[in-house]
Amino acid sequence: KHKYRGVTFLDYEKRIINTAMSSIRLSLVSALIVLCISAVHAETNDADEMKQARLNAKPWLMRSLTVAGVNFYLSPASFLALLLFSVQIIYSFVAASQWCEASHILVKDTSPKTKKALEDMTKDIGTNLRKFGDIAEKYSQCPSKVAKGDLGRFSQGSMAPPFDKACFDPDSKVGTTLGPIQTNFGYHLIYIRKRKL
Repeated sequence: KHKYRGVTFLDYEKRIINTAMSSIRLSLVSALIVLCISAVHAETNDADEMKQARLNAKPWLMRSLTVAGVNFYLSPASFLALLLFSVQIIYSFVAASQWCEASHILVKDTSPKTKKALEDMTKDIGTNLRKFGDIAEKYSQCPSKVAKGDLGRFSQGSMAPPFDKACFDPDSKVGTTLGPIQTNFGYHLIYIRKRKL
């Protein structure tokens, strides 16, 4: 296990599961709210006058929807809760569907001389993953160097913004060396092994 920015590389699956569980909890709470609101709308066998008095006493958001003379036992508030629940479910699946598997070489020195050396190194490595791993093991200043720079699989938004942008840019080629990319940690050379956008 290796740490980068306080995150264990092999724990990316745990983070995805925790995100999904948070979405499920939110969804269950939303469903419970919908059920509670719907229970308020349960019809009783009271007289028509009593029903009308109750209806008039309810706030507008709690009244049943009536469209073209058809009464739906769903209030605007219930409809809104269902809509939010649906959007949350769809978002949780879409957000988790983008991922990237990459390796990197981190050099903390941000001098122009270092940048030039990294540009030459990028050309020298090209598409050779084995060479990238050997250089990462030798020169990287990140703890991931023991795994030849392997960061594992990560989702969009989990890395530093410039790093993230380089990894998830559709114009960035998979299977080639990218960089140098500057972040607040230093310069990175990135090798994207697999990616799903």
